[in-house]
Amino acid sequence: MRHSVRVRGSDTLFLDLNPATHGQIHAFVHAIARPRYLGNHVFTKVADDFDAYLDSLFIDPDMAEDVWADVADSAPSDPWRRTIEEWLDKELPGWRTETWATS
Repeated sequence: MRHSVRVRGSDTLFLDLNPATHGQIHAFVHAIARPRYLGNHVFTKVADDFDAYLDSLFIDPDMAEDVWADVADSAPSDPWRRTIEEWLDKELPGWRTETWATS
């Protein structure tokens, strides 16, 4: 038995309620029709249990750098750039002083 939670982008997280799997977290991730992005739908285990899933919710500095590189050349008023800035401000305070953010 699985319980599902909808997340942004129509992707879905599933909490596996089977006692044999001890509450594993699985995700169904929709493909993204853009070059260099996920090309196929994926169903995969993302964590052994809910605590492990929560512990994994952090921003990896390398990922932050890559995401910023995608929007750094956009106009400061670009809505997507502003969204990324708000996300980084909230989740990775001090990111604006990183060399990748200032160059």
